[in-house]
Amino acid sequence: MYIFLQRLFNKIHSIWVKNYFKEKTSCICNGLSIIGPLYLINKNVTCGSNLTLYPNVMIFGDGPVVIGNNVDIGNGTVLYSSKNGGGIRIGDNTVIAAQCYIIDMDHGINRNTSISEQPNEVSPIYIGKDVWIAAGCKILKGSVINDGAVIGAMSLVKGEIESNGIAYGIPAKIKKYRE
Repeated sequence: MYIFLQRLFNKIHSIWVKNYFKEKTSCICNGLSIIGPLYLINKNVTCGSNLTLYPNVMIFGDGPVVIGNNVDIGNGTVLYSSKNGGGIRIGDNTVIAAQCYIIDMDHGINRNTSISEQPNEVSPIYIGKDVWIAAGCKILKGSVINDGAVIGAMSLVKGEIESNGIAYGIPAKIKKYRE
C-alpha cells in the first residue's frame, strides 16, 4: 500500500510541477519532462520543445534565460541570470550534465568599498547548438561556447570556446577538435 501511495503522490507532484513551470514561464513546453524537484525562482524563462530538467535544477535571478529545443539539464545544475545586461542563451540539442553552475555576473571587488555594497559586474553567456557540458563545470559571465563544443568535466569556462573544440581544465583550454 505504501508503494502505491508513494507512486500516486509522485505522479500528482510531477503534474503539478509541470503545470507550474508552464504557467510561470514563456515556454512552448511540448515534450517537457521535469524529473524530480525544480527550483524556479526566475520566471523570465523562454524555452523550446523537448526540454528535460533533471532533479534539483535551479533557475534563478531576474534576467532572461532562453533555452532551445531538445535540451537536457542535469541534476543539481544552477542557472543564474541578471537583468542588467546579462542573460543565458542555450542552443538546440545541447546537453548540460549534473552539478554545473552557469552564472552571468561577478561581484565587484573595489577595495575602497565594502564587498556587500559592491555593484555586480554582468555580461551575458552564450552556449551554442549541439554542445555538451560535462559534470561539475562552471561557466562564468561573458563566456561564449560555440556550436559543437565539448567541455570536459570539472572545467571552468571564462571566455570563448571555438566551434567543435574539446576543452577542459581550469581555465578550460581547447585540447583538440571533434572529428
